[in-house]
Amino acid sequence: MKKVLFAVTLALTLLVQMSSWADNDKQSAVPELNVLGTYETGIFDESAAEIIAYDAGSQRIFITNSGENALDVISISDPANPALNFQIDLSPYGGAPNSVAVHPEKGFVAVAVENVVKTDPGSVVFFDIDGTFLNSLTVGALPDMLTFTPNGHYLLVANEGEPNDLYTIDPEGSISIIKTGCPKWKIKELTQAAVKTADFRQFNNAVLDPRIRIFGPGATVAQDLEPEYIAVSGDSQKAWVALQENNAFAVVDILKAEVKKLIPHTFSLLRQAS
Repeated sequence: MKKVLFAVTLALTLLVQMSSWADNDKQSAVPELNVLGTYETGIFDESAAEIIAYDAGSQRIFITNSGENALDVISISDPANPALNFQIDLSPYGGAPNSVAVHPEKGFVAVAVENVVKTDPGSVVFFDIDGTFLNSLTVGALPDMLTFTPNGHYLLVANEGEPNDLYTIDPEGSISIIKTGCPKWKIKELTQAAVKTADFRQFNNAVLDPRIRIFGPGATVAQDLEPEYIAVSGDSQKAWVALQENNAFAVVDILKAEVKKLIPHTFSLLRQAS
């Protein structure tokens, strides 16, 4: 990837025009986006400002900064002048952050941090919005996207499980499901959070749809599937996980921490996910 100066840009939707519908003369607003302010990391690196999460209560943006193995915390109380409040050093917890999410109600932050050796298990680290450490939990290799369920009770983590460059080590992909206990729990009770793993081992000897790509040399299905992005149902019971390298989706039962089925990435078949 070409290295450029990465920045976070804020925009505001403004109502700039009123137009008439020809059939009933009703007026409708036509929005326009305008840049309000920009925060620049000052680092020329492809991942110096990658994934962001916003906490409305504190008016802060949390940004993964892999270039410095840190989480940048930006104040947008004045949106025209976003400013760095502080950095959270992530080096005690692993090699680099890959994703960040803010709990929808309780105002704490979860960060996915890969191991220094990316094929080893990674971590999810919890902080309060002021950067105070709360807990760290071990998850699968190369944790990528993480997201809270809408009800806030669970945190889902896509463990990509990429092989090393020589393909001599290929960890299994998986989805970690962390029961946070929130919003019922208090933040200090995150020390009781527990991890369950939804893996793909039940598919190792299964006959898969031929459109699902399993191509790693000598890899099992569980090793070759690489979860990357997650979408969660409104009732917080089901998740759909993109298996980008494999041309497929996984459907996950969150409460059972179980992968129910694999679906090839063919638009005509997406209705099977429901």
